[in-house]
Amino acid sequence: MHRAKSYINSIDLSTVATFRALVEAIVPNTPALAVYGAEQTAGAVDLHIHEYMIWELDHSLSLFLGTHLTVVPLAAPTAQLLNAGAVQLVTSGRAQHAPNHAVWESSPYAALSPIDRIRVLAMLEQLDVDLGSLPPPYQYDGGIVRFMVDFLNRQTMFGNYSEWSAYGTTRLATPTERRLEYFPISWKQVGYPGVVPGYRALLGYKLTIVREGGESTIV
Repeated sequence: MHRAKSYINSIDLSTVATFRALVEAIVPNTPALAVYGAEQTAGAVDLHIHEYMIWELDHSLSLFLGTHLTVVPLAAPTAQLLNAGAVQLVTSGRAQHAPNHAVWESSPYAALSPIDRIRVLAMLEQLDVDLGSLPPPYQYDGGIVRFMVDFLNRQTMFGNYSEWSAYGTTRLATPTERRLEYFPISWKQVGYPGVVPGYRALLGYKLTIVREGGESTIV
């Protein structure tokens, strides 16, 4: 079993299902775009962005514990936040579609239709929820709830259009151990040619670098 599968298999199934549902709602698979090339159909789940979100939330965010900033694993609590929001959406009668009851017990958020998942994000962002029913560290803390909803939206898009998917079997290793195994699919989707030393000409400023005596001068 390679490292990516080993790591993701260590995460509880409810958390994985919830983040799959999240990124699927934000960047869905789009089969209708196949007429423009097979790579155009890929959505965030196809690019393993749910794994990116889980890894980032467990390794990259810090909270003040006492007087010190400490990296706190937040993937599981954040999945619980989304699930709590889903329960409140349904119990308040504001869900547009009936939830999938076969999935509800594992992940209420994943049981919702994609449009209702987006509605949960909006409800949380507007603090239109019972803050007391949310899990720590979100309970009674509207500031961190709003921060997290913004983070979930931005970070899903960032991960989707980064080189993440191209790290392949090394994507869930530490950043210094990751290696690109192929060209990122999302870069093909948007026509980004990849990293090249300098794109100044594309900005309309043709510059020349003169190197003499170990120094460089732009003319």
